[in-house]
Amino acid sequence: MMLLLYSVGIRLYHFAACVAALFSAKAKLFCDGRKGVFEKLLKEVEQNRSPHIWFHCSSFGEYEQGRPVLHKLKASYPDHRIVLTFFSPSGYAQGVKDAAADCVLYLPSDSVAHARKWISLLNPSLAVFVKYDFWFHYMNELSSKKIPFVYVSAIFRSNQFFFKSWAQSFLSILRKASAFYVQNHSSAELLKQHGIHRVVVTGDTRFDRVVQLPGTPFSDAVIENFSKTDEPVIVAGSTWPQDHKLLAEYINKNPSAKMILIPHEVNESSISSFTSLYKKSILYSQADHLHQPQASVLIIDRIGMLSKIYRYATWCYIGGGFGKGIHNILEGAVYGKPVVFGPHYHKFAEAVRLIQLGGAFAVSDAAQLQTVFNKFIATKEFTEHAGAVSKNFVSENAGATDAVMKQLQHLIS
Repeated sequence: MMLLLYSVGIRLYHFAACVAALFSAKAKLFCDGRKGVFEKLLKEVEQNRSPHIWFHCSSFGEYEQGRPVLHKLKASYPDHRIVLTFFSPSGYAQGVKDAAADCVLYLPSDSVAHARKWISLLNPSLAVFVKYDFWFHYMNELSSKKIPFVYVSAIFRSNQFFFKSWAQSFLSILRKASAFYVQNHSSAELLKQHGIHRVVVTGDTRFDRVVQLPGTPFSDAVIENFSKTDEPVIVAGSTWPQDHKLLAEYINKNPSAKMILIPHEVNESSISSFTSLYKKSILYSQADHLHQPQASVLIIDRIGMLSKIYRYATWCYIGGGFGKGIHNILEGAVYGKPVVFGPHYHKFAEAVRLIQLGGAFAVSDAAQLQTVFNKFIATKEFTEHAGAVSKNFVSENAGATDAVMKQLQHLIS
């Protein structure tokens, strides 16, 4: 019964997305991207008789997380072709640029028919899912065909629905996975309590991705000229409307401070919705590298730069913490910067741990944000210590990719 309701829910979601496509560019990409996907997969398989590895990510964040494993797989198994799939357009837009993927597609919605057709056509040697994109019909079909499938950088919490008494049918499908390579020991223990024992604590592969960032060459005349100041430079990344309210209140009261702002949604309508909050702001697209008249805020209205810009910060503010959850704090921490974010961070183990260590700070309102920011300004030693803690935390937790690859070699044929 629960799987039937699940299937109905999937169909309704897809229908709603297609209706939304009439009004939303993102929803249109979601629907249009799945048109003809089986024909594209068939073409890939017919033209390339090599064995395939299926690598799936939900969205851009999971892609960044799984990318180190994706690249190691390609390097270690050059005779295999990798089919990289996504649920979300944001991941797909970046995935198509990745040379490690031989074929990049949207994953058809999770139904019995789609799962059977997909697995029958692709017949992968291995399927890899990043973090927690659980598509139960695909998992069932992989299991029935005796195709190994694993989850990488997975993390589990006791309040997830498949651990509820009414969701035993979903839990039984989880038990069919060949292995879960989890981020922490609490996830491993939780799975074992529910009868899932093919679990290995390998860590979070995002650390392996971000440790490469400081060594990646990057220069930008506009940003560098803006950052040439004796005053602190705040880099605020992946920000949402609630984040802007706090940041604008602070920066407008402290005009000597400078802020580089990279909003989560970089489009004209989104940016125009909050630029009026900042009294002295200038758009990156309109800024001259020699002439930025009295601007306190540089708004980056271009995608693909965020992870590189954190290097210019005195400290970082990471957005999303007043919504569903914070974005990637490791991208700021790896540069040796303190990181600040909103109150909805408890689902993110790295945030919880970095707060405990003293490299990260959570704020619930504008007053708390001002208190933390002012302490950074007043006490240089405090700021430097927090930054050093952040950097050490990232470097000490790298290595998950090699641990995962050591496990995968036993599964790939």
